[in-house]
Formats: sequence, C-alpha cells, structure tokens
Amino acid sequence: MRKAWYIVVHNLRLLASDRSALFWLIVMPVAFTLVSGLVFGGRGGRSDQPVRYALTVANLDVGPEGAALVAAIEEADEIDVLLVEGPDAGAEAAELVESGDRSAALVIPPDYSAKLARDESAVLTFHRNPERMNPLITRQAVQKVIARRNVEVLAARGVREGYAELVGEPSDEKAEELRGRVEEYVSGAWEPAPITVTTERLGRPAETEMPEGGFSHASPAMALMFVLLNGLMMSSALVTERRERTLARLFAAPLRRSEIIVAHVGWRFLVGMGQMWFLILLGALAFGVDWGGTASGLLMVTVVYVAAVAGLSVLIGSTARTSRQAESLSLVLALTMSALGGLWWPLEVTPKAYQAVGHAVPTGWAMDAMHDLVSRGYGLKGVAPEALVLLAFAVGFTVVAAATFRHE
Repeated sequence: MRKAWYIVVHNLRLLASDRSALFWLIVMPVAFTLVSGLVFGGRGGRSDQPVRYALTVANLDVGPEGAALVAAIEEADEIDVLLVEGPDAGAEAAELVESGDRSAALVIPPDYSAKLARDESAVLTFHRNPERMNPLITRQAVQKVIARRNVEVLAARGVREGYAELVGEPSDEKAEELRGRVEEYVSGAWEPAPITVTTERLGRPAETEMPEGGFSHASPAMALMFVLLNGLMMSSALVTERRERTLARLFAAPLRRSEIIVAHVGWRFLVGMGQMWFLILLGALAFGVDWGGTASGLLMVTVVYVAAVAGLSVLIGSTARTSRQAESLSLVLALTMSALGGLWWPLEVTPKAYQAVGHAVPTGWAMDAMHDLVSRGYGLKGVAPEALVLLAFAVGFTVVAAATFRHE
C-alpha cells in the first residue's frame, strides 16, 4: 500500500494549495460555530448574569400595598419595570400589550390595599401577548413575588389572630407593629429558604433527556455538518480526474485497483479527521465545550463518521457524470442530512416521525453520539450502539463505491 500512500500525499498537497478549500475547511466552520453557539445560548446555554425582561406595570392603587408590590417586583432579578401612570393607565397598559408594543403588563386594581386591609382576596390582572417573546417567563417571575407576598399577608393575619386570642384585639398601632415584624421575619427567612430541592442524576439518563444548548450543541453540530459538506464536495475532484483521464493513467500504471480505491477513500478520511479534531479542540479551548470524560469514545465516533463521509464522497464521485452534478448532489445531500439529522436543532424536540427519518441518515446517529458524550456524560459503552450503526454506513458506502469505481 506504499503506492497508495503516494497518491494520498499528492492529493493532500493539491488541497493545501487551494485557498478556497482551506477557507471552507477552517474559516467557515469557525464562523458558523460562533454564531450558532451565541444564538442558541452561549456557553452551554448558560449565562453568569440573569436575563432581564421588561414588564409594564399600571398601579391604580392609591394605598401603600400597591407601591410595596411594585417595589418588590422591581427587586426581582428577571424583571425591569416600566411604569404606566395616569387615570387611564390600566387601559393604556392593555393596549400596549394588545398592539404588540409590549409583551406583558400587570395591572394593580384601585382597591388592592383596601381589600387586603379587610382580609379579602385581591385580584391582579396580567396581560400577555403570545406573539411576543417571554411573557411566560415574566409571569413566572411575577408569581414568585406574589407567592412571597401571600406568605407575608397570611403570616401577618395568623399572628394578629393569635395575638387577639392570647392578649386581646390589638390596636391599630400594635397591629401595624406585628405586621412589620412578620414581614421583616419573612424577608430574612426567605433567602435561603427553609426547604429546598436538589437534583441528583443517578444511573444512565433517559434517552429522551434534552441535550444542552449553546456551544454544547453548536460545536459538535457544526463540526459534523462541515465535515460532511466538505467531504462530499471533494467528490467533484474524482469526477475531474475521470474526465481528464488522470484516473485512467493510474489504472494503466503498476497499481492494483484496490490501492487506487484505498488512496481515494484514505485522503478524504485524513482531511475529514483533521478538520473534525481541529473543530473539537477549538470547541474545547475557545468555547468551553466539555467533550466528555472518554477520549476513546469521541475518537471512535469521529473515526466511523468520517469513514462514512469518505465512502459516500467516493461513491458520488464514481457515479456523477460531471463535476457540477457532483457538487449539486453533494450540497443537497449535506444540507438535507444536516437538517434531518439534528445538526440544526436537536432531534429530541421534533416529532417521532421526524426522528425516525433522521435516523435513516448517518448524521442522526452521529449527533446522538455527540449528545451522549457532551450533554449526557456517557462513556465508551454508551456510544457503542451509535458507533456500530455509523460503521455499517461506512462499510456500506465504501463497498458500493468500490463496486462502482471506474476511470471513465
């Protein structure tokens, strides 16, 4: 196979001299990974700073409770309060949401303080526009504030009733003092809460567990997509060799057919592996992607995936009649496989039928394996099923490519 190696080295030198090829091998994958990772959540979908959302608030209450509620909402990490004032503030807030200028609005009724003073239930109105982003997140943040306020109100009522039974009905001054003490106590005891829940992952997570977002999805997804795209586009080089009779001269040389096939699969495989591991190292060093605790599992997945891409590339180059036909078919296949295989969005969020179709192509299995390694922490055995399927794709593509390989 020494002669095959000479062909491999020759093709690698030709590729290295092609600046446009290097642009698609290095620059474009990096740019797409950066943009995709930032759009879908940054580093693993997490941020050190809380995301804040605007909430329009119309406080129609003239008592102290309305102002206190607005102040409590303003202290929430998730909310920036935009006050609407005036006699028609409630209608104005509703109109802003209905027109789409604001995503959500909270209206505090005029009798809010009076009802709480009479130990009655007060009802707030939350307007939301489902066509705008994040009204649900804003409502959840408001509900957290309301839940705390409910605890303060109920605790104050309980303390006052207990005082009345033990000592006697408190005066207005005493009732106000008791209420202030209760609110101070609840405020101090709220953080940290007396009861909290911690989540601990045990055993192998469910197959349907959602993968992480941000660069934890974008980095492996873009690596798989561009290895596929560039690998398949290399098929046109084989068509050019056939049309220019370069391949025919190789067949006339003292070379076995198997050596020529191995050389053409081999140099594509080496290019794909180089690009794949460059993007893996970039993800780890530049984007903070944790590729899992098993390098052997990652190596196994990348080897069989790139082998499948190389075999498919030679297959296209062996059957296409023109370079343009090979390039068009390669582009269509690469983009279709990327979309179906979950490289643009996780397959876990798609319907069952879509997932079934996505696993009819190698990208679906490769992305499953990447999610298992990066997001779910699986080891070598955990990704073995996906690797075996990818190996079957690689063997199948290569066998058919060898059977159809010709120099004319």
